[in-house]
Amino acid sequence: MSASIEQRLRAVEDELAIRHLAARFSDCANERDYDGFADLWQAKGVWEIGPPLAGRAEGVAAIVAMFRRLLGAQTGFMQMTHSGVVTLDGDRATARFVEREHGFSQGAGANGADGFYENLAVYNDVLVREADGKWRFLKRSYVYRYLDTSAFAGQVFPVGGGS
Repeated sequence: MSASIEQRLRAVEDELAIRHLAARFSDCANERDYDGFADLWQAKGVWEIGPPLAGRAEGVAAIVAMFRRLLGAQTGFMQMTHSGVVTLDGDRATARFVEREHGFSQGAGANGADGFYENLAVYNDVLVREADGKWRFLKRSYVYRYLDTSAFAGQVFPVGGGS
C-alpha cells in the first residue's frame, strides 16, 4: 500500500527540516552564534569528534562549552556542509553529511607559530523530533577523512557577525 499524500508531504518536510538543521550547525560555527548552536541540540545530546583531534561532550551546556573552546583558538574558521543522506523513522532519523573545514589560528601553533587546519570529514547523526515539533541532534559523531595542517596561502578575515 502506498503512502498517502499527507505522509509523503510530512516526509519531505521532515527531511528538509533535518537538512536545514545541518546547515544551521555550520552557520552557527561560521558566525560564532553560541545561542543558536545551543538550540540545535536535544537536552541529553552527545557531540563526538573522532581522532586525531578527539573530543566529546554530553548535554547542551557541555556541548556549547566545547564549541566555544574549539572556536576560541581560531582567528578564522569556515565549515561547509555538503551532500547528505537522511533516513526517517517516525520521530527519529539518522543522517550522514560531508563536511569541509578551514581554520587559522594566529600564534596558536607549536612555538607560537601560526596554526593551519584544513579537513574533510563526515558527520554521522542521530536526530529526534521533540514535543515542540523541532528536529534536534541527539548525537553527532565527526569522523575525519582528511586532515592537513600545513600552511596555506591566502588572507583570513575575522568574523564580523551576520549580515
